[in-house]
Amino acid sequence: MYGWTGTILRVDLTTGQISKLPLTEAFARKWLGGEGFGARYLWDEVGPEVEDGLDPRNLLIYTTGPLTGTLAPSSGRLEIVTKSPITNIFGDTNAGGHFAPELKNAGYDLLIISGRSEKPAYLWIDDDRVEIRDARHLWGKTVPETDEAIKKEVGDKGIQVSCIGPAGENLVRFAILMNNLSRAPGWTGCGAVAGSKKLKAVAVRGTGGVKIARPAEFEAACLKARARVRNLGFLPTMRKMGTMFLVRAMYTHGYGQIHNYNIAQCPESHLEQICGEKYAGENVDGNEGCFGCELHCSHFSSVKKGQYKGSRGGGFEYGATTGFYYAYGSPDLDFALAAAKYCNDVGMDATEPGFLLAWATDCYQRGLLTAEDTGELVLDWGDQKVAWAIFEKIVHREGFGNILAEGLSRAARAVGKGTEHFAHTIKGRNSEESSIRANYSFALSSSTSTRGGDHLKGFPMFTNLGASSKLSEETWGHPEAGDPRSPRGKARMVAYNRNICTLVDIIGSCKMPSRWLAPRDGLVESEYAPMVSAATGIDFSPEDLIKIAERVYNLERAYNARLGLTRKDDTIPEKYFQEPFEDGPLKGYKHSEEDFNCMLDEYYDYCGWDRETGWPKRKTLERLDLGDVEL
Repeated sequence: MYGWTGTILRVDLTTGQISKLPLTEAFARKWLGGEGFGARYLWDEVGPEVEDGLDPRNLLIYTTGPLTGTLAPSSGRLEIVTKSPITNIFGDTNAGGHFAPELKNAGYDLLIISGRSEKPAYLWIDDDRVEIRDARHLWGKTVPETDEAIKKEVGDKGIQVSCIGPAGENLVRFAILMNNLSRAPGWTGCGAVAGSKKLKAVAVRGTGGVKIARPAEFEAACLKARARVRNLGFLPTMRKMGTMFLVRAMYTHGYGQIHNYNIAQCPESHLEQICGEKYAGENVDGNEGCFGCELHCSHFSSVKKGQYKGSRGGGFEYGATTGFYYAYGSPDLDFALAAAKYCNDVGMDATEPGFLLAWATDCYQRGLLTAEDTGELVLDWGDQKVAWAIFEKIVHREGFGNILAEGLSRAARAVGKGTEHFAHTIKGRNSEESSIRANYSFALSSSTSTRGGDHLKGFPMFTNLGASSKLSEETWGHPEAGDPRSPRGKARMVAYNRNICTLVDIIGSCKMPSRWLAPRDGLVESEYAPMVSAATGIDFSPEDLIKIAERVYNLERAYNARLGLTRKDDTIPEKYFQEPFEDGPLKGYKHSEEDFNCMLDEYYDYCGWDRETGWPKRKTLERLDLGDVEL
């Protein structure tokens, strides 16, 4: 095969059986790769009988796309698909770095891990040679310690390691599998799934390559796309501070999630202590780029003074830090960077602890949690000493930390007493993006996400442009499409952005240079199609790619429908309907639940989903060649 390697690697940790199966062209053509491959295998093999993501019958699926490890821009993405132990619904997660190209160079499009080992184990893939190795000597080690030990053991510092830390071993439900020490496929608890299987790591060395069907054509298409990426308008900003530019953007728009979403705009003095400009000037040591990347939007950074001096590493940007300085309210960027580093080292998703602290502190301040509940810890906004104590308790599941280790939604249900109202989640996952409280299109995309609260499933950044009614009409067919405060005209725009986000997760590329983040000048399906076609030797039109993305997303919707999710689950935290903004430029504003439901009706109609259930209609499934999918 071309583009794909043509091999599926399956490992059953219960029996120790290792098998290699052919990837058929028909399957590859229909599902393309990445999220598509994973979604289909999860549908086929992990049904409703697997009630908990920590069940050994769950699958842990590593998968690549047809562009992974090639000349295509930003082609280093890894997709991991599983049933999420946080939400117990469909769970896919994505990470950059260099692991995915290595796996593909070893000769595998998919790695499907099932069962549970009797003792800690790690998987060693050395091209054709695949071994399940004893990992008892690695159990208890942090991510950096594990990475170093495995590289020393196999005698090669250049291998790629994906591993869990103590958080995954102790089944913290938001634990992660960490790649390249700082590349985190987060949000869905894949590290907890690995821990439940007693799988410490997957280590891989790949010395092969990717066969391209039409090399000259492929090179031309890739170079053209790369040139487009180098000319993206946001490139200088991303190279300077990465996603930390969002700190000021949140302040400017007035929808921060400060003190558990109780405050929308922090004091200017607070902002200047945590903003992207400060980060770029005082902490950034240099740019980091994933495999094949033109953006280099990530950074290696360090804390250079104070009590956290010496804390250093990669990936300490907006998503990993915002919970600590906004939600938890600590105006100390060094603390946030050190906390993110700690999370990376123990294999804990850095996007969750800050919001857990914020929820717990909010409830404590309201008298819904007491010192008896917290193990005599007195919770106050931004208290760093308490934060560090709670981090340790979460990782080791001790006391109050054992409740928090279940994740925000589960923790609130376990505590009860009205604390659920202050746990802002969607489908069981932390809704960290406060912008959905102020933007109808963001609320629509996040509420209908197949993996819970999520901006990476199709937030239409077009609404951040301040687009005129004329431009909105020309672009999306409705004059109010670009108005964030209007619920009208959002269906087509959100569906398209959802499909673009799904598409890049299928082909093995990155969302950053796509139309999703760059609505004016980002890459679109007409630029991905020539690369995928030339790589595989199969001619895909832009419309073909969008249809495949739509097929994959509808299968994910069907998966969740089979688990009992309905329209009632496609909603946002009740606070966003009930409580207006109390300060900032949006003072007095709140979403209308009636308008939200009208918008949902319009979206369901556009997508071909039933208005009452939110499930894909039979004719939609048939149109997408999903006739075998029964609900």
